[in-house]
This record gives sequence, C-alpha cells and structure tokens, in this order.
Amino acid sequence: MGFLNSSPPRLGIVCLARLTFEASLAEQWYAQVRARLGELDAVELCAIEKLVIEKPDADAAIEALRAKNIDALVIVSGTFALGGLAMQFAQAFADVPLMLWAWHEPREQTGKLRLNSLVGANVNASNLYKLGHRPFTLYTAHDDPNARTHLARFARVAGVLRDLRQLRIASIGGHAPGFEDLAVDKLALRRATGIEVVDVGLQTIVARAQAIAHDRARATASDLLQQFDDVVEISARQGDAFAALVLALQEFATENKFDALTLKCWGDLVEAYGIAGCGVVSVLNDRGIYIGCEGDVMGTVAMLIARRLTDVHPFLTDFVSVDAETNTGLMWHGGCAPMGLAHGAKHLFSHFAGGKGVTAGFALKPGRVTLLRLGDDGHNLRMLATTATALETEMVVRGTLARVKFDSDGMAFLDEILSNGWEHHLVMAYGEIVPELEMLARAMRVPITIK
Repeated sequence: MGFLNSSPPRLGIVCLARLTFEASLAEQWYAQVRARLGELDAVELCAIEKLVIEKPDADAAIEALRAKNIDALVIVSGTFALGGLAMQFAQAFADVPLMLWAWHEPREQTGKLRLNSLVGANVNASNLYKLGHRPFTLYTAHDDPNARTHLARFARVAGVLRDLRQLRIASIGGHAPGFEDLAVDKLALRRATGIEVVDVGLQTIVARAQAIAHDRARATASDLLQQFDDVVEISARQGDAFAALVLALQEFATENKFDALTLKCWGDLVEAYGIAGCGVVSVLNDRGIYIGCEGDVMGTVAMLIARRLTDVHPFLTDFVSVDAETNTGLMWHGGCAPMGLAHGAKHLFSHFAGGKGVTAGFALKPGRVTLLRLGDDGHNLRMLATTATALETEMVVRGTLARVKFDSDGMAFLDEILSNGWEHHLVMAYGEIVPELEMLARAMRVPITIK
C-alpha cells in the first residue's frame, strides 16, 4: 500500500493470570480493557479473550496471534503469573515490539494480595531483558484513560516500524558536492531498519525529463505556475523544464514503486538539465512524493516518519541562525518546503544557481512543531529532537522559511548539533511527537537525545 498509505497496525493483547490469585477479577477487568481498546481509531485490535494460565493456553494464543500477523504485542499481568509464559510469547514474537502492562492493586483490601500484577510484570521484564529483549512497560490502573492513549501510541509506532522494513528510497545522483555529512551507509541502514536505498544515476531522470513531449510539458507548466502568486522571474523555457522534471520524477517514483526519493538537486542537476530542483521538490513534497534535498537519505526517512506521526507535511530545513535574546531560530531552505505549508504569498524564483532556479519562496504557517533528526555518529544510528513554536514569519530572504521559538534553550540545542557532529539538516514536523519518537527510537534500539 505504500509507506504513507499503510494498513492499520495490528495490536495483539493477551492477559496472563494464576489461579492462586483473583483470576476472576483479572478476567473482568480484562474484558473492560478489550472493550475500550476496541474503540481505538486506525488500530486493529487482535485480542485473546481467554486468560492465559498454563502453557497450552499460551500455545493456542500464539497460534491465533500468528494467524493475525500482529505488529505489536501487549502482555498484561492480570495477576502474577509464572515467568515462562511471557518468555514463550517473547520467543514467538521476537520481531515485534512488546509491552508489559501491570495493573494497580484493587482499592478494596481483603487481607492478601489480590492480583500481585506489578511483581509479575517485574519478573517478566527482568527475564526478557536478560534474554536480549527490550520490552516497553506500563504501570497504571486498568481503567486509566491515559492507558488507552499510551497503547494507541504504541500501536502507531509499531506500524511505522513495520513499514520502515519495507521502505524503498531512490537515491538520485547521490548527495550534493561537499556534503559528506549526508552520505549514507546503505548496508548499515538496511541492517538496522530494513530500509532499501537504490542508487539511480542523475542522467536517468534528466533523460526522462528531456523526453517529455513539449506540448505536455507546456500544459503542465500552465497548471503548475497557476498555483503560485508570483512567477514573473520564470521564463517559458524554465517553466517547461520545471514541469517536465515534476512529471519525470513523479512517474519514475510511481512506476518503480519507490516510497520516496532523494535528489542531487543543485550542482550536477543544474549543469546537466539547466535548472535546480528546489521548486520541483516543493511541488512533489506537497503531493506526498517526498524528496530529500541534496541527497539526504536519513533526512528523508525522518520526513516520512514525521508525516506518519503527524499527518501533516514536514519541512526538511537548514538551521541558519539563533537569536539568544528572543530564544528563536530561523529554519530556512532554498525553496523546497511543501507548498501546502505556505502562509501568505507563494513565489517561484529563478535566483538560485546563477539565475537558473527554479525555487519556491514563502513563509511557513505558524504552529507547534517538533524539530528532529535521524542521523548517525559515524558508526551507529541516532536520533535528536526538541520542540518549538513556529511563529508568524516575515519573508526576509528568498527561499522557504520559518522562525521558531524554542521551548528549551535554543543555544544549547545549537551547541548539541555543533559539538556532537549532527548533520546540517533538520526536519520540522507540525505537531508534538517527542513521546512517539522516544518510543520509536527505543524500538529501533537507537539512542535519542531530547533537548
């Protein structure tokens, strides 16, 4: 179905119990939990209704969950249960995220522990950790409304993780000259995430664009240019080349079933084709065909993750300045932000690459944002995130831009980037998704820095 149009995540859930505790109460509470989770939007609940008490119960539950092809599994300690049951599930579902959920004890006391749920989860967490698993944990009342929110987030992250394993990205032309920080180790990335990166020669796309019939390019250019408020700098030749490149990239991605592309969008492209690719990227990103500027594969993956978690187009940006007095920073790129993020007039310029353009220009809409980066330290993957508010921004320079006010110390965030060798691109995602990113990073076994 594609990374951005994926099927709902399938969330498996089982409830462990032991008859020396109040299994009947656990069964009652578990039925209430299933009813609440069954109301989750965009999540397919795959619940084992019968309590798992003995190994044969676990065998039957595993068979049923395997038939459902679950993407994540929640193991509830309805009561304390012997540790072998959770280990059995963990072994059967070693490739999906696991969560251990412990319930609070009932408020009504009877003189003995009624459930002992937390100790059961503690035993399971220790056993699984020592077996090499890293389960998520949740300790809350069975009827806590926040539990449903937490489990919905867990399911969404599991769906992202599942689909990352099927992700295909075309790296067109490699990365821009001098930007070695954007280079990607394709095999290391695939080993860690399952993502496939396919090298495509820049000339493949140039030839495809040049082969677009003139009348088709002209008709498409007319439609494309009408979406901008100002195109006075764009010649008819540039407009036709712009349209042909949009068509070439869109059709190439569709025909070859790529989830996203990266493009060496200036330098060699300008020399081989006559225009830069920034405006083309702006148009196609707005259509959900995400293209990472300057050949940034990891930034493109981060864009796709952000889009899945927010349902809003993200912006792959440079971080060009910080004002310590106002605790604000300027996020800017040469003209590639998705057009749907524009707030105010949308321009199409030819200022870039010696006047050969073609680049979009507008200020981005205000709103709450998360700034993130998926990168590497030269050896292993890592993630970075902080939160901010995108402000009403005046278009003081050409390009696509947003001024943001940081929630934490903007200078400290900059120091983290410069002192620890982070790549020079960030993704600006509309929405607050740090909890999801923390969960995703843990599931990927990738360290995350939150500033």
